[in-house]
Amino acid sequence: MTASQQTRVPEPGTGFRPKEYAHVVFRTAQPEVLIDWYRAVLGMQVVLRHPAISFLTWDESQDRLAIVADKDAPVAAPNSVGFHHAAFEVGSLKELTGQYRALKAQEILPEQVINHGVATSMYYRDPDGNQIELTVGAFATVAELNDWLATGLFDVNPLGVYIDAEQLCARVESGEPEADILKPHPRHAEFLAELRASENAK
Repeated sequence: MTASQQTRVPEPGTGFRPKEYAHVVFRTAQPEVLIDWYRAVLGMQVVLRHPAISFLTWDESQDRLAIVADKDAPVAAPNSVGFHHAAFEVGSLKELTGQYRALKAQEILPEQVINHGVATSMYYRDPDGNQIELTVGAFATVAELNDWLATGLFDVNPLGVYIDAEQLCARVESGEPEADILKPHPRHAEFLAELRASENAK
């Protein structure tokens, strides 16, 4: 692996840069269904409900999500070019698994749960098929994150390891320290070892 391949969080750049993401906008033929789903999944509140466009938020912002109503909007083809998913950071694994329990009671389940090494995430699909990620960062500081990235494990396996939601909940609910649960999965190392063994055999 060359130095140019190694992932690292850089120092903040100079010049123009956005302060933060302001909002995400979806076009839909079923606005009320989407409004209800995002209220449940992201705890959003309605700022404006209008026949043309509705605004929702979870904080003091005027909107974090806008929903454009279009009764003739076609459903996007699978694997079409464009939006893939939006990720929303959650404060702790306790919050993430608590929301998993609450949504499961409403028959809203994640498609997949992944320990990415850099974070642990649950991926949901909204009623229009848009993918929404709820994620908890694995490291307390950028220095700790960069120390792990320097191992090269993320470079060869940036996806991570699929894990079971119920097992994750059980670990959190048992009182196991979140820092231990959030650690990169051991299979990251196995993946790297297998890759290096394969390369050495050539």
